[in-house]
Amino acid sequence: MRKASTKLFLATLALFATSVLSAQTTVCYKKDWTSPSTIDKVKLDGGMCQGEASFLDMKKKGWKLRDIRITSSKKGLNYQYILTTKTVLRFDNKKFVASLDNKKFVASKVTPGTLTFSTIKTQLTNVTKDSAIINIGNLRVGQSGIVMKTYDDGQKIIIANAYVEATNETASKVKFLRFEGLKQNALPNSKSIVQENDTLILNYMYDKSLIIAPSQDAFLVTRAKFRNNSFLHSDIFAAKLKADREPLPSRTTIQKFAKDQNLGTIFIVISNKVYIVDSKTFAILDRFSLAYNYLDTDRMPFYTRITGIEESVIDSVWKSIKELSILKDLFGDDERSEEEILLEGEMTKDEIVKKNDIYSNYYKTILGLN
Repeated sequence: MRKASTKLFLATLALFATSVLSAQTTVCYKKDWTSPSTIDKVKLDGGMCQGEASFLDMKKKGWKLRDIRITSSKKGLNYQYILTTKTVLRFDNKKFVASLDNKKFVASKVTPGTLTFSTIKTQLTNVTKDSAIINIGNLRVGQSGIVMKTYDDGQKIIIANAYVEATNETASKVKFLRFEGLKQNALPNSKSIVQENDTLILNYMYDKSLIIAPSQDAFLVTRAKFRNNSFLHSDIFAAKLKADREPLPSRTTIQKFAKDQNLGTIFIVISNKVYIVDSKTFAILDRFSLAYNYLDTDRMPFYTRITGIEESVIDSVWKSIKELSILKDLFGDDERSEEEILLEGEMTKDEIVKKNDIYSNYYKTILGLN
């Protein structure tokens, strides 16, 4: 059984690697790791790592993290690092959170807990091919918006995404990205380019959000605290994960879902704090404390009323057969504890006591906080 599990993991890894590999991309992995807080320092297998380099070693060599995928195993967690030498849009969330803790802000004098979800309109100046300056300071690095062009006849069109690359007390530099929020292959793309005095709308769709929370209490408290936001229920995201057979969502999966649903922010609750993340850049914008019972058992992949996300069709059929009364004598009664039955498809018996740590460490890793 152990050999079959190993072969299945390696086969999955090979299939995934085939879909993303290029001349400048490699996939390294670590199987059955039980200490998430040290995963960045452990030697990784496969790809260009070959058991000789850790993620931190690869970063020193110029490799950048494109995505990380984590799956559960009987002994711990399986990690797959997709690394590339290409430019990757990624922000140092760990440094930003440390600045919140130390109340020291190198890039700008941002006060924690003051993020606004309202849109901010301003004109672009000093426009270049891929950047511009706005006369608004003390923004969050990674804060995003859209660029709007207005024609002489009053018609308007969105021509680019933009995010804050640098900021000080009086001004900020924004960088442009291709706008794909309304992507439609059947229609031609606009050839308009960003020009002087085009309008930047910061915090675009920031009041449309998704909550990833470990429990119902955490979910309800978060929704009540930010009552002016419109939250898409986590059940819809869970249903998507179940349909795609992806029990633990990667950063790419979360961002793609947010883009498809036109969500501007993602609220990720860890312990007694909620991290507000820009859906386009995945930069942490702010952090708020929450008063909820965070000692309750956390649910993986998050609180949802959708069940059996990890369960395959074959397992479902097999379970139904076993539940037939005519076969109970053959297979015996279900001897699992009530807790194991409730957590079926999420954790094995030996892992139940570690459940809260797994949820926290998983999303800290996704956010780059470990």
